[in-house]
Amino acid sequence: MTTILQFHIEDPAELPKPNITSNNSDPVENVDSVLLTCEPQTQNTSYLWSVSSKSRLASTRLELSLDNRTLTIHGVTRDDTGPYVCATRNPVSDGRSDPFTLNVLYGPDAPTISPSDSYYHPGANLSLSCHAASNPPAQYSWLINGRPQPYTQELFIPNITANDSGSYTCLASNSGTRLNKTTVKTVTVSEAVSKPSLHASKTTVTEDKDSVVLTCSTTNTGISIHWFFNGQSLKLTERMTLSQDNSTLTICPVKKEDAGKYQCEVSNPVISRKSDPVWLDVSYGRSTTGLPVGSIIVIAIGVLVGLAL
Repeated sequence: MTTILQFHIEDPAELPKPNITSNNSDPVENVDSVLLTCEPQTQNTSYLWSVSSKSRLASTRLELSLDNRTLTIHGVTRDDTGPYVCATRNPVSDGRSDPFTLNVLYGPDAPTISPSDSYYHPGANLSLSCHAASNPPAQYSWLINGRPQPYTQELFIPNITANDSGSYTCLASNSGTRLNKTTVKTVTVSEAVSKPSLHASKTTVTEDKDSVVLTCSTTNTGISIHWFFNGQSLKLTERMTLSQDNSTLTICPVKKEDAGKYQCEVSNPVISRKSDPVWLDVSYGRSTTGLPVGSIIVIAIGVLVGLAL
């Protein structure tokens, strides 16, 4: 008896163009996972996935189904937007989907307030801008010393005064993630700086014999004091001592190289003012008659005085 076996072999069909579907059209960063599926499902088909090189996908967060048709991205981030492409292949044809981009909701990150300046002149215009990375774009509001301001990304205050000093808070809100972030900036409107006065205990001294005390006086508070000698920043020697607040300079004993023009400067982070100069004359050397054999020329209050021997 003879058995006849009949086989029916179907030729693989030409594949339709694939397309990508997602289980979540607006995933939230670090909250949601996303399943991307290559459609349609066909038999005897291989599925392949590719993603833009710009996306920094971590392989530990990726998972493929057994047939490679579904790609799962666990804990989606803003770097996972893609675009993604799925390709299908069978023995007679292949297909490639259009690129698919994820709309990942993220942010807002901590906002940045610009410019970075913190100190301003009285009468200046204060213009602050707030920006935070966010999708969808953040909405912005401001607080000045805790007082709410109009909803705006840009804050402008003309002709500021010392009363405008304080804390400026930018609040960035994301309607998609329902998250808020704030950044606080301290603004200081500096008071006007008055010209300081400089007084010397002596203006004519003898080398190795006398000491001199220079005192810088100012009506301002919260300022810094710096010293200048002959127009240059003063370099302290072992014979020079500054008081704790820099307002007093003591030279003990005086040397001939200490002769010259002294000034003090008072400053805050925005404004500085220098005193009028005080000139120090140092006499040095004695002859057998006891008369000076040398003296430094003194300039006082802009008048040149020659000391003749």
